[in-house]
Amino acid sequence: MRQVRHSRTFFQQLHLLLEQGYPKFGERVVLEKRNLVFRLIEQHLAAYPKIPRDPKHGLCVYPVRKTPFVLVYDYDDAELRVLFVFHKHADLSDLNQSMVEW
Repeated sequence: MRQVRHSRTFFQQLHLLLEQGYPKFGERVVLEKRNLVFRLIEQHLAAYPKIPRDPKHGLCVYPVRKTPFVLVYDYDDAELRVLFVFHKHADLSDLNQSMVEW
């Protein structure tokens, strides 16, 4: 199975997105959504990352079920690289892989 590497950018974005949910949904729901994101990455995408790459930027975009999030990642045979996480309504048209901090 592939190793998973999460960018610093991903962690920062996820933290900000989850912080927005605390006032409305509370800690239990926010932690549940966080766990769904990491479970999807570790248990599914690491093993089965092959979805069509977006032709605009060449990265994979995957919606996280039961959350308002989409993951943006890249992969090869050895590694899954989780680059970004965005709200599902975010405009990804100007997405640039060089914006990622590791």
